[in-house]
Amino acid sequence: MNSSIPTRRGTLPRCAFLALALLVACGSANNSGTGNDPDGNGQTQKYAVLRPNIGIDLAQVASFAVVGAGSGGQPFWRGGDSATLLATLEGRGLVALMLNGDVSPVALTEMSDGSTSTTNQPDISAIYATPQWVLMSAGWQLPQPQADGQTKFLDCQTIAVHRPDGAMYCASIGIRHTGTNGEDLEYPVHANSSGSVVFLLSADSLNRNIVYKLVAGPKGEPSASLVDAKLHPNWFVVNASGDLLYQANSTASAQDGALMEIRPVDGAEPVTVTGAHNAYAIAGAPTGTNADTFYAVNGGGGGWPFDGIIRVLKKVDGVFQETNSAISMPDMNCSGLFPLADGHYMFCGGQSGLHLARALVDGQVQTSPKIVGFTGILNPNAVSGLPFRAGGGVFYLFGKGANGPTFARHNGLVQTDIPLSPSIELLNMSATTSGGLDIVGVDNTTNSKVRATIKPGATEVTILSAEGVSLAEVVVFTRIN
Repeated sequence: MNSSIPTRRGTLPRCAFLALALLVACGSANNSGTGNDPDGNGQTQKYAVLRPNIGIDLAQVASFAVVGAGSGGQPFWRGGDSATLLATLEGRGLVALMLNGDVSPVALTEMSDGSTSTTNQPDISAIYATPQWVLMSAGWQLPQPQADGQTKFLDCQTIAVHRPDGAMYCASIGIRHTGTNGEDLEYPVHANSSGSVVFLLSADSLNRNIVYKLVAGPKGEPSASLVDAKLHPNWFVVNASGDLLYQANSTASAQDGALMEIRPVDGAEPVTVTGAHNAYAIAGAPTGTNADTFYAVNGGGGGWPFDGIIRVLKKVDGVFQETNSAISMPDMNCSGLFPLADGHYMFCGGQSGLHLARALVDGQVQTSPKIVGFTGILNPNAVSGLPFRAGGGVFYLFGKGANGPTFARHNGLVQTDIPLSPSIELLNMSATTSGGLDIVGVDNTTNSKVRATIKPGATEVTILSAEGVSLAEVVVFTRIN
């Protein structure tokens, strides 16, 4: 008989899989610890299964951390403003950093008879939080001993945790990690404002980008379906209602460049966005009159003057209306749209140095943007492909300052310089949703890996060297509130 626990939505099997086309739920006798007696001695073989519930109140979790992920994990983490709690961590595995400051180890698996499992825990390489689900990249296989003595393995590439009640599910589809190049531009998981619709980037058998749409099934279980087998986007964004805007290489002609298209959440016909050089897009604020509006940066062409436009795609009575607003900046070339203190800014380079140009204010295009320049950064240094990261209302630019390596943090109004020790070679940086910056580097004086963080609003880099956590290990944080 299938083991289950009561939840707000009834009962859930001890191991439940994301429902996909042609994939049945994982809730057979194999999960109950019965029916696998290969020796015929009446003793069943215990094996690891996914716990039915994560066992903690997610509303009280500030961040998750993965300790001891090893050299194969991703060399960055999110939620660095909580990273000082590492001093209390030991061992390896998933831990929850609670809002009250406590650190709670989190076991994702247990044994098939319900007993505690201290081994066979999946290695989590990345965590993505949405309003309804926390998605964890696991790359794990659940061993399922069979009655004939053989072992069947069930793929668990992604673990989905339902935030309202903590119920956990597994899926054989993975979340495609696009690396750290322009991470904020290529974030592989997006949801609508309520969290009822989630889109995630995965890969097909030919290693091409594909997109799955995840919604809750009739019993609350997550159900993922392929948006379109022929859709291979470079990136995508989602508005408040759940309309999907993506950019993909055009198949019509090499001269057509990139194709940008909207897939309405209600299943209506796709809307093709005009223009062949669309480079970047964002969705409007989660609430308000621009909640379902997309803003696409178009043109520029490289070099200067910047002669591009911001294409506004506003949804009115279910129909997207397109408006183009030209922006002219004679001595610079710009890209991106980053939310800072008083509007969305583009990052610009030109004859007079590096600047930020305020292109949107309250959803309105500024045809003559306010320009603010970076001072003191003599030469920006690319880190994992880009010299900057943005998040939490601030923009970080890394480069050579007058006194050595420097992070220049700008919110559109004020620049703050934060020095980095010249002995540290920066390998990766990742902005947090609260305005901090997580850092991984190598201290060339000791030839050891260094983890560090810039706390939101801080003017110095905090080096993390916690007892019980080897500096050769990788820590992955994600902010969920």
